[in-house]
Amino acid sequence: MPRSATSLRARLRKAGIRHYDLLIHDQPKDWLIQNFSSRSKKNYSVNISNLMRNIVWQLRERILSKEKPPLRELLRTFWYMYIKPTLSRAGALSNETDQYAQLISNIVFMVKDAELMEYKDIGFRDDNQANRRLGGNANIILFSEKLGHQDFLSDIANKYNISIVALGGQPSVLNVEYFVDTMRAAGVNLKRSFYLFSIVDYDTSGWIIRDAFVDDLHFYGIAHTQVIDLIHPDMLTAEEVKLARFEIPKSEAMRVKNKDWLKEVHQRNYKNQIHLEEQKSGGTTLFGLEAEAISGQRLAEKLDQEMLPLIGQSEDLLKIFELKKMDQAIKDLILFKIT
Repeated sequence: MPRSATSLRARLRKAGIRHYDLLIHDQPKDWLIQNFSSRSKKNYSVNISNLMRNIVWQLRERILSKEKPPLRELLRTFWYMYIKPTLSRAGALSNETDQYAQLISNIVFMVKDAELMEYKDIGFRDDNQANRRLGGNANIILFSEKLGHQDFLSDIANKYNISIVALGGQPSVLNVEYFVDTMRAAGVNLKRSFYLFSIVDYDTSGWIIRDAFVDDLHFYGIAHTQVIDLIHPDMLTAEEVKLARFEIPKSEAMRVKNKDWLKEVHQRNYKNQIHLEEQKSGGTTLFGLEAEAISGQRLAEKLDQEMLPLIGQSEDLLKIFELKKMDQAIKDLILFKIT
């Protein structure tokens, strides 16, 4: 449901968030259990998600009311300062579950799903700031799944003056929020067309990462995107594909995702895709390609082909060209009338 269709109060109620006069993260075990009791008594003494969301929201309230300055800390530091000690005091700290990942998921829920806040409200630091850069051709973005491609991205950015991002795995909503904020501050028109050059593994997980990054850009107002994948089997010879390929895991959890990925792959009509599928007694075995299977030289040559037509032909420059033509036409018309 769009944010405008429901009130803030209703969204907070649905998220299990309300105002507390006492500082949640300072309260004793009995108080935490009383206020955040879990219906599933056999798992935890408190509702983990509700507790996390309310601590985050209370901190936001205090910062926006000027009771407390912006945090200026990493999300990981926030976990150690506020969340982990509270869970420990409540007897709800787990060695089996990645509760830091739970915190990240709950904040993403508050930002994207419930649209209750932005990361900048609290002042979290961007841990990926060093791995992104805004270029003069800001609407052309070369991004990679892995930090190992950072040097290559920088070389291309220096050559073409484009924007780059090394995601370091699953993209962070916080990183994208701050990246788009940088664009806004620089006066970039977010309504224009954006061209996204993707360096991710050619497999189900790689494309999930790619799509998550694009979805985050859409959420923050970059709606018109065209993705150009640089890692695919036709970037190699048939023999190179057979040597570089790896078997894609086919667990039950990945079955549907693999099926969806393969459906999208077949729409691309890559001629070397036939070397990444084998029919066996147990069904089809799928293979993928690591992003590192394609050399930097080949990537650079492909970028020369794909990127050069975009450089200097952006919509803003075309508008300036058309305005100049219109201005000259008006001048010619005035001169014609006078003479």
